[in-house]
Amino acid sequence: MTPQLSNTLNALFDARVPQHWVFTVGGDELSWLSSTLGVWFAGLLLRDAQLRTWLGTGRPKVYWLTGFFNPQGFLTAMRQEVTRQHKKDRWALDDVVFHSEVLEYERLDQVRAAPREGVFVHGLFLDGAAWSRADSSLVESEPKRLFAPLPVLYITAVTKAQQKVKQGDLGPFGG
Repeated sequence: MTPQLSNTLNALFDARVPQHWVFTVGGDELSWLSSTLGVWFAGLLLRDAQLRTWLGTGRPKVYWLTGFFNPQGFLTAMRQEVTRQHKKDRWALDDVVFHSEVLEYERLDQVRAAPREGVFVHGLFLDGAAWSRADSSLVESEPKRLFAPLPVLYITAVTKAQQKVKQGDLGPFGG
């Protein structure tokens, strides 16, 4: 038995993710980190289901952002797509920035259609804060609750000129 196979069997026995399932030989991250093998495998199944659904039925109305191994790459592709949609307006990719809004949807089945441009995403959490639907702002988290789920977000791209912040948009403590 090779040392790698022995280490893999020991990790599986201890319900840990084997080291070479997560990191390459050079130490680069190959997969997502998880506390236990069960959490890792459940994530694998959910990621597989999202990608198979996308492949079989077309673009989803709402994307599970945390299900992507490289969510930044997904959002960059979305930004490029929105820029291409505004070709007649002469948008340059260097002048385009992200714009996000928290929506009223708390469940995925409430979303009826995908946005005309940009994407709806879900699966994000706040650490040390919570989202108040009544105030449409961040509030203190509940005692002994480390993570609070965010509702569905709308993420799109706008030009830097369109991004100007209006007074009051950042709440009483904003700039």
